[in-house]
Amino acid sequence: MKFFLKTSTRLVVTVLIFFCCLPTPDSAAQTGQPGYMAGIALSSQEAINGSLLLLQIETRKLSPPVRDLRLTFQQREYPVYPHPGTPAGNHFGLIPIPFRAAPGPAALVLAWANAAGDQSRKIPFRIVAGKYKTDELKVDSSRVNPNKKSIERAQKEAHKIKRIYAGGSIERLWKGDFQLPMTSDITSPFGNKRVFNGQLKSFHNGVDFRARTANPVFAANSGAVKLAENLFYSGNAVVIDHGTGIFTIYAHLSRIDVTAGQHIEKGQRLGLTGATGRVSGPHLHWGVKVNGVAVNPMQLIEVMSSLLPAHG
Repeated sequence: MKFFLKTSTRLVVTVLIFFCCLPTPDSAAQTGQPGYMAGIALSSQEAINGSLLLLQIETRKLSPPVRDLRLTFQQREYPVYPHPGTPAGNHFGLIPIPFRAAPGPAALVLAWANAAGDQSRKIPFRIVAGKYKTDELKVDSSRVNPNKKSIERAQKEAHKIKRIYAGGSIERLWKGDFQLPMTSDITSPFGNKRVFNGQLKSFHNGVDFRARTANPVFAANSGAVKLAENLFYSGNAVVIDHGTGIFTIYAHLSRIDVTAGQHIEKGQRLGLTGATGRVSGPHLHWGVKVNGVAVNPMQLIEVMSSLLPAHG
């Protein structure tokens, strides 16, 4: 847990950083591009690979009426949504930084239209390499070197889950802060290299909580259950769509207590911890995907909290 406190302190600021380089109204007039004013705030000017950035947009400072807001990062467009905690007309965007993103200078591009025509703003930040470690794990060899039938099964499951992430609700289904799915020590943080039976297979795209079999697991926030079934690698798993591009994943359960298509509330029990799938023992794997990209679940909690007013 100390690892995440240190990481999230550096990544997430509770007071928004308004860029000193944003032009004043006078300098905006000199550029011939009306609408460049304070009103665009990024959660951090440094982002570790695998982290989440929050962009908040105060549209009344962009010479309204503002239309057709578009947010782009590395040639991919990300949606913007109505802000849940500020006056109507404001927006926010969530930008996941892929785990394999190269360290160095980077930038978001926010574009919009107003009475003066098309506008855009380049928002610089820096990607920093995370100081991730390595987990050495001993598991059933059939989960490390699966046979042809198991490979085909795992591939079908991966395609199914990818379609789920691509078809998430654009509506906000979550309410208030996100919470931990259980209270326990973290035995493996996000981002660690996963070496199974001496073979490097992946990076850890979630966090593992210490648990015995049959400890209850709770929903991090409200949403819709999109998957509740046994998977080759994840074992008994639940995937929840929270809307606005956010999904949470709960894996290796001994029992599932919800069904696909069911609406659930924050704190509702989803199932019980276990040791199904590719595991070395009972625990809970908790993952987060934002716009289809795995991000640090612990940081998501703090980023989303900064989006909301007190007691949001």
